[in-house]
Amino acid sequence: MQFNTFVSSLNDLKRCANAPKLQEVLLEPTLLARQGKLSQKELLLLASTAVELGLRPVLVWDILMPEQVMNRICEQLIQWDLSKFEAVRVCDPGAAWWLKTHYPTIALQFVVETGNHNLEALRGWCEIFSDSLERLILSIELPEQKLIEYCQTLPISCEVLGVGQILLFYSPRSLLSQHLLYSESQQKVPLQTTVSSEDSNNRPFPTLETVHGTFMFLDKDQFILDKLDRLQEAGLHTVCLDLRHLGKDADVAVDIEQICSQILTDPISLRKNWPRPTRSPFFNVNRTTSIFSRMKSKHKLIQYRQEVGLAEVLAGESGNYVVFHSLRPFAVSQLEKIIVPTGEEIEIPEEIVFRNLNGQVIESCDREQIIITDWIKKAMPGSLLLGKNGE
Repeated sequence: MQFNTFVSSLNDLKRCANAPKLQEVLLEPTLLARQGKLSQKELLLLASTAVELGLRPVLVWDILMPEQVMNRICEQLIQWDLSKFEAVRVCDPGAAWWLKTHYPTIALQFVVETGNHNLEALRGWCEIFSDSLERLILSIELPEQKLIEYCQTLPISCEVLGVGQILLFYSPRSLLSQHLLYSESQQKVPLQTTVSSEDSNNRPFPTLETVHGTFMFLDKDQFILDKLDRLQEAGLHTVCLDLRHLGKDADVAVDIEQICSQILTDPISLRKNWPRPTRSPFFNVNRTTSIFSRMKSKHKLIQYRQEVGLAEVLAGESGNYVVFHSLRPFAVSQLEKIIVPTGEEIEIPEEIVFRNLNGQVIESCDREQIIITDWIKKAMPGSLLLGKNGE
C-alpha cells in the first residue's frame, strides 16, 4: 500500500521525496482541476522535478465539462507534453475516453467518488477503459466491508481517501464573488470563507470558490488512517492524503513526512492531534438509504391516519407519559397496537390506562379529545394508535 498527495510547490516535492511510502504526487493545473492553481509552466516544472526526485507525477483533470468546454480544453491539451506525466486522473467519462483515444499509452486513474458505487458499474468502467485504466478512486461513502470486497474483486487497483475534506455541495456557478466587489484580476484568485444558515443552526462550513465553481465542505475531516489494516490486507493499492485545506502560503503538503511516518507507527495519536475535528461517517456502515423505508412508512401512516387511525401521539416524556389526540371516537377495548413513523409496530401493554385532562380514567374517547396514558416505549410524536381492525 502506498500514499499519494497533492503538491503545488518545489518545497512540497522535497517533503514528499522524504516521506515514507509516498511514491506519487498529484499536480493540479488551473485549466483542468477544480482546485487547480498551477500554470502550464509551473505544472511542467513540478512534473520534471518530481521525476528527478524519484516521485511519480500524476496530472489531475477532475472538472466536469459540457461538450463545448471540453472541446476547447482538448485543443489546448494537444499542445501539452503529456509524456511528462505517469498518469492522468479524470472524473469526466468524456475526458477519460478522449485520453484513451488520443493517448492510448497514458495510464488513466478514474475518479468514481460521486457515483457508480455498485460492483457491476465499476466492472463496467474497467471493461470500457480496459488497457488504459490503471486505478479506480473509490467513494468515501462505501463502508469498510464494501471497500474490502471491491479491492478483492475488481480487476484493477483501488484508491480511497484516507484524510481530507468531505464535500457537501458543489455548483459550477460563482456563488461567493457575486456578493463581493473584486476587480477582474482578483476574481481569478480562489476565494475561501465559511458559510452558515438558519437551517444549519448557523454552523459554519468551509466554502471555496475557484474558476470552476463553488464548493462547500463539512467542518470535520474524513479520517480513516487509523483503520487501514484490513484494507491493506484486502489489497488496497493507494491511500490519498489530501492536505490542501491545511496548506500554508504556496505549499499544500505541509508536514507530509511526519504524517506518513506516524501513519505507519502511531495512527491513533495522529488522529488525536489532528488540527481539525475528524470523523468517518460512512466507514462502518452507510445508512443513507435508511430514509427510504421511512418515506414508505410515512405514506402508509398518512393512509392509516385517514382511514383507520384512532389517535395520534402529540408528545411524550420518556418514562412518564404519552399524550394522544383522538382522530375519531373509539372504545379502549378496540385498541390493538401503535405504528411509529419508522414503520415499526408496537403492541399496547395489557395494563394500559387512559385518562382525560382531568385525570379521570376513561373507557371510551370522543373525536378531537386529548388523552394521556403512562409511558409507552418508542411511542414518538407522529405515531398512530390502531384498532383491532386496523390491519
